[in-house]
Amino acid sequence: MIAYTLKIRNKVTTRDIVVTYRATIDGEQKDLTTGSMKFNLETANVNYLTNSQFVLGIVETVILRLNEECKLDRIEVDQSANRLQLQVPKLTEFRSYIQSHQLLSHVAQSCVANGHQAINVSISTPFKLG
Repeated sequence: MIAYTLKIRNKVTTRDIVVTYRATIDGEQKDLTTGSMKFNLETANVNYLTNSQFVLGIVETVILRLNEECKLDRIEVDQSANRLQLQVPKLTEFRSYIQSHQLLSHVAQSCVANGHQAINVSISTPFKLG
């Protein structure tokens, strides 16, 4: 099993919204996949881009690019200091999305009572000064 972290970054300028993502092996800086999307601020569908479904779509895209040996362990969403911030999905929404899209075999899980599996992926928003 290869555990990895997905880092999603949202940067808003006066003209553009740039969303980048990077999946790295936990404890290393080795890239498994990277990507970038740039939207013109005047023509972008800001309501969709700031909705949690947008973030979940990025997660699904990355999961499907990697083989099942790679298990998503952690998601970090680095927000712009601007008003146009990505909506970070709640853990319950994330778990529901993973289950409904048949992606369970691609995420970290742990065994709980009665032999059932539980999704064990953490979602955080790192705090930055400045």
